[in-house]
Amino acid sequence: MKLPRLNSPNLWRDSITTGLAILAVFETALAISAISLDCVWGDYNWIIKLLLVLGLFFLIVVIVFLAKYYNAKRGVSLKIRGIKVNIRQGDIFKGAGWKVIAFNEFFDTTVDDIVIAHNTINGVFIDYHVEDLDDLKNAITNAPDNPKLKKRTRDGKIVYPLGRIITYKSYMLLAFTHFDNNEAHLSQRDYEDCLRIMWTEISRTYANKPIFIPLLGGGITRFDGTPNKSKSDLLKCMLCTLRTSLVNINQPITILLTEEAIEEINIYEMKGVK
Repeated sequence: MKLPRLNSPNLWRDSITTGLAILAVFETALAISAISLDCVWGDYNWIIKLLLVLGLFFLIVVIVFLAKYYNAKRGVSLKIRGIKVNIRQGDIFKGAGWKVIAFNEFFDTTVDDIVIAHNTINGVFIDYHVEDLDDLKNAITNAPDNPKLKKRTRDGKIVYPLGRIITYKSYMLLAFTHFDNNEAHLSQRDYEDCLRIMWTEISRTYANKPIFIPLLGGGITRFDGTPNKSKSDLLKCMLCTLRTSLVNINQPITILLTEEAIEEINIYEMKGVK
């Protein structure tokens, strides 16, 4: 069994607060029952009694810490400007609502392990969840123009601004990365701007249905100038851009992590992102 991380200030703070509350309840129960603490501690001197109380408190805190830690491994929920955000492990294709699928800026649909890899969410979506590829291409081509996110042409192909969303059945197709020389990439600034635009686009198109999003950038996407972008940083950035986007979304947003990502991220600390 993997040992829990100890460097979690929020978890320690909440565990200590809960421990103090349990001790207070215990003391109140004794007072109501008219049971003297002398009956509990016996004739020990005050130093021994203090050490016993501290030892009991430490034991309670550790038990609470472990319980909260392993409960958080199943996921946490938080509120960001009144929007409920769930963070948990799961399969995005089982989500009962809108499912955000990241594409490159061309909305390419060729799954050949060159343009799109078969083992990515994008590839799995096209391989196993699109019954008619021409129907998908038509939905992209005929999507209504967004005057705030104007597309352009480069080398004979239509290029969409990062963050642009096109809806297709129960999916939100997201223009997420630049694509050059068969490489999907974007800068840190592009990533943050894309996320802010994405939240606005989701608010515009979600039609009061729940939204499910993978950890964007956690796969094979390359970050210009930042080769080792941690999954924890990516998740914090998704949450912080939601907070600063000022959008109003009245349905829960669920960010789904892989098993690998949920082991890497100190997920309880995300509860401190408001």
